[in-house]
Amino acid sequence: MNDDGESNGTKPGRVKRVGSYFGRRVGNPFISRVGRETLSTGAVEARGVLKPERISQQEVRGAIQGRYADGGRLRFEDLMRHNGLGADDLPRLEAMRTRQFRAMCVVSGLSLLLGAGVPFFTDDWLIMISGLIFGLFSLVFLTVGVRHDFAAWQIRERRFGGLREYLDQRWGR
Repeated sequence: MNDDGESNGTKPGRVKRVGSYFGRRVGNPFISRVGRETLSTGAVEARGVLKPERISQQEVRGAIQGRYADGGRLRFEDLMRHNGLGADDLPRLEAMRTRQFRAMCVVSGLSLLLGAGVPFFTDDWLIMISGLIFGLFSLVFLTVGVRHDFAAWQIRERRFGGLREYLDQRWGR
């Protein structure tokens, strides 16, 4: 028979419950100190890493209109050469990015359907909020999918064009 009593469905004894309570509350000072130091050191490190950089208006315009005078063709060729890719590798990369775009669109749609369906199957407000969260996840998945489609378009065009060119050529205005 086991000492803890939990494996056979009975409650553990009073001594074990009180002991585990004080063990959790008081704990080992060494473990408490190490845990506190680890937490505070991690927080300091996270603050240093997670500070967002300011983005200039020029950088935003470059992303929308394109950063390169030649449409990014030279930069694309340089990057292909640097990564050791040939022209025969590009169709496979484009197909992979297109598959990822389609997969993200499917996951986004399923997430949206699940989020829209949750309120019909429950009366609990907390679970209804999870439906909103599924809707937000849908937007995240869709954003990731559009990023993959943008990369596939860049591979197809063999250049690093701007976001406006992508939207005009791929989706039409």
